[in-house]
Amino acid sequence: MSNEEFKLLVRVTKKYYLLDMKQDEIAQTEKISKSTVSRLLNKAKELGYVKINLDFPTLVMEELEKELKDVFNLKHIYIAESYSRDERLILSSVSDGLSRYLNTIISDGDLIGVSWGETMTYMSENLKLSPKKGVRIVQLNGGVARKNISTLSEKILINFAENYNAVGYFLNVPSFVDNAEIANTIMQDSKIKEVLDLAEEADTVIFGIGYINKNSILVRAGYFSEKDYENLRAEGFVGDICSRYIKEDGSHATGELYNRVVGINLESIMKKKNSIGVVIGPEKAKATLAALKGGYVNSLFTDEATAKEIVSLYKRE
Repeated sequence: MSNEEFKLLVRVTKKYYLLDMKQDEIAQTEKISKSTVSRLLNKAKELGYVKINLDFPTLVMEELEKELKDVFNLKHIYIAESYSRDERLILSSVSDGLSRYLNTIISDGDLIGVSWGETMTYMSENLKLSPKKGVRIVQLNGGVARKNISTLSEKILINFAENYNAVGYFLNVPSFVDNAEIANTIMQDSKIKEVLDLAEEADTVIFGIGYINKNSILVRAGYFSEKDYENLRAEGFVGDICSRYIKEDGSHATGELYNRVVGINLESIMKKKNSIGVVIGPEKAKATLAALKGGYVNSLFTDEATAKEIVSLYKRE
């Protein structure tokens, strides 16, 4: 592009974006065709000279937020209004809300625990976090799949760590193993124990809440079969937090099912200063209500449809 062509591109772009001139007006003043104006505007975008920043005010769901906050004694709640049924827009709004909250509670030197899952993957990819010094990120539960798919647990931890320029601690083991004895042996390994001890130390933990369904990442990763999930549902389980299964009343699994997990336990999560649950989709409302009843979540980030379904389920009890 010659100097004269570049100057024309700058003039056209500024007239359009800064002076609010219409394309045909610009064409007339510059003595060029309207199609040339359009081409130059597109070129300015392609070259990165034009960056569009959408900064709409957040619509606060005050009544709904207050109701859930009061009933479940939450420290913080964020409900994204469902502008549309496009899940990507809802996820974007929730990740913005989570970013703003983390920027108010995370300080230099903090230790943060993160779980994995589809919602957590999106959150990690779209965070807008303020830089902090000396932050450490630790994985809360094992994420090595048994099948030839990825749980993206490493990617999630890396994304969080890169946002904070932090050191990350991976838990490169399966989430579930065959029995409690194997799980206990794995957790006694010095390197694994080091990571699990850090998970215990973390003041802030961030996790998704899963629900019992045949398309669950835990089924696709090979930890459970569809038949196993049918049995879990029959036994009254409705969802999981960090691979630990919970029932409708908030109680968690005991015995072999609970002790086969390699990762943080729910008793530890309950004691955290900030136990942040991130949930998108009304199909997860029953599992989320169970998590709230159990006291595993003290800060909730969700969408309008899910929040309304949680309230509806609670009122029907």
